[in-house]
Amino acid sequence: MQLRLKEVLTFCLFFCASAKTGQDSGQDSLLTDHFCQNYYPSDAVAQGLPPCAEVRSAVISNMSRPLPTLELGRPSAPAMFFVHGYPDSGAEFAAQVAKFCYGAKAKYRCVAVTLQNFHPDLPDASLSELNFKVTFDKIAATMRECKLKDTTFVIHDWGSFIGYRMLHLYPELMQRTISFDIGTGGHPNTTYQHVNAEAFLAKNSALSMSSARYWQAPCQECAVWRSNWPYVFNMSMAGIAPPFGPPGDKPLLFVWGNMTRGKPRGADSLFFDQKWLDFVRSCPHGRVVEGLGDHWIFIESAKFVNEQIAAWLVNWHEVALESRAKRTK
Repeated sequence: MQLRLKEVLTFCLFFCASAKTGQDSGQDSLLTDHFCQNYYPSDAVAQGLPPCAEVRSAVISNMSRPLPTLELGRPSAPAMFFVHGYPDSGAEFAAQVAKFCYGAKAKYRCVAVTLQNFHPDLPDASLSELNFKVTFDKIAATMRECKLKDTTFVIHDWGSFIGYRMLHLYPELMQRTISFDIGTGGHPNTTYQHVNAEAFLAKNSALSMSSARYWQAPCQECAVWRSNWPYVFNMSMAGIAPPFGPPGDKPLLFVWGNMTRGKPRGADSLFFDQKWLDFVRSCPHGRVVEGLGDHWIFIESAKFVNEQIAAWLVNWHEVALESRAKRTK
């Protein structure tokens, strides 16, 4: 009886501690309202994914970190750390979290961060915090607090811009990078950026949501005015200096979709150029993958993208082992 009581008390203490640190998944609307509804492929079986409800129930929401996170997987496993784009959140990587970090045989630990003013359950950040320098530091603090191991940095859209700068500032925090859709160079139509900046300044969500509808964003209702702060460049970019692209000394996988709004993608919607593609291929273990999909190809073509990621990671580890073996001879 005493042993049973001790076990119950131990469980209770662990459960209560989790609740106090904001790790109750049921309290996070990213999980309850967006993870499955907006970001998980509706054809999950065809995409090689388990039922979303099962994955969602296993994900832990942590509101107590420097930036809020969605987490899944063994803390001792190699990490995949995700930084999202506009108008999304850490939930946009639902299909990758399911593939790489869900289940007893999962090989990775997933941590997906959500940026300032992008989490619907949290209050507005002060204007002084709506700056990328603050974001860099908050992401770095979150990564350190999570005690990540052998980290693959997975970035998209604004997350790619942030990630490239962080590779210069905090190179010790990540070992390799997977970036979606955003590189350097190109001549895209940037009208939407002015629209989004105006939406923030006027606190006009209808305006920014109209832009999200035009680009067929997976979560158009997520494009509320307060999440448009990155487009107010005199505020978000203050104190940010070049370079804006990544260094070329770490493995880099670049994945992009060749469609936009249901049509073949033109130069006016490409956020990179040939010079960027050549740069990626020149990086250690650098690879470019083009696939059927748009800005959110990792949702639309989840199976294809996940297979490409898995193969690249396996191949990288094999090359690393071979190189290590040669050095020890």
